[in-house]
Amino acid sequence: MEWRCEWCGKPHEENDPPCDNCGHGTFERAVVQEPTGGPAGESTVVWVCTECGREHPKHAPPCSRCGNSTLERREITVEDADLTAPGYRDLLTPRYVAGVVLALALGVVLLLGLAGVVTLPGMGQGVPAVSDVPGNATSLDSIPLAEVEVAYLDRANAIRASADMTSLTRNDRLDAVATYYNQRRVKAALGGGSVPSDDELGDLVDGPCDRGARFVAYSVPVPPDVSSPDVVGSRLADRAFETGQGGLPAERGLTGLDTHALPNGTLSVTQFAC
Repeated sequence: MEWRCEWCGKPHEENDPPCDNCGHGTFERAVVQEPTGGPAGESTVVWVCTECGREHPKHAPPCSRCGNSTLERREITVEDADLTAPGYRDLLTPRYVAGVVLALALGVVLLLGLAGVVTLPGMGQGVPAVSDVPGNATSLDSIPLAEVEVAYLDRANAIRASADMTSLTRNDRLDAVATYYNQRRVKAALGGGSVPSDDELGDLVDGPCDRGARFVAYSVPVPPDVSSPDVVGSRLADRAFETGQGGLPAERGLTGLDTHALPNGTLSVTQFAC
């Protein structure tokens, strides 16, 4: 369309007034309105509501926003600045920056909580470390205690399965609590302190053990001619069940375990379950 009504903006094929929409007697050459703004410096006509300021492409009252019956004709010139897309700096409003900083801070705190550096609500307190513990926490002579614990749990679960008891799965938190209690127990036995109280243990296991935890702690001499972790672990489990030390509740499914070699060749064992 090359012509439009000067009053209402209706397009017409020819310059042949009056307008068949509003009856106005003057036409003008049409300027095509670009959806994203025309070339810089080009003008176009809009009809602006005198009440709410809503722009309309043609004179067709009432206002589509507020219902006002008066629309005012206005020519708009597209400037170069209107055609420029906003850059990244334009998006950095104070609220946006504050949101990014808050999200980063929360992420750092969460990572510190998972690493045990800080304590977060619902994550329980960190398990303290025990210093200057006599004996060896990693091996009995040349036997790795980590492998002894794996063999012990395998044998204990085999015994529990034969008695229709729940299989035990190791839990990192309970392992840490078992290590803490076992090392405190070793130090106390050799004159270096005391074992944790029931209240302290209850706070430490609060997390994986919402029903509370049961634990056993005992010491077992290891024959000097034994050099296999599988043999030590299996004998440890058999003796524990024979003496009643391995009789953790049948329905418990999580466990934590620690073995510690004393200077006299004895293994100190602590096991938690919940």
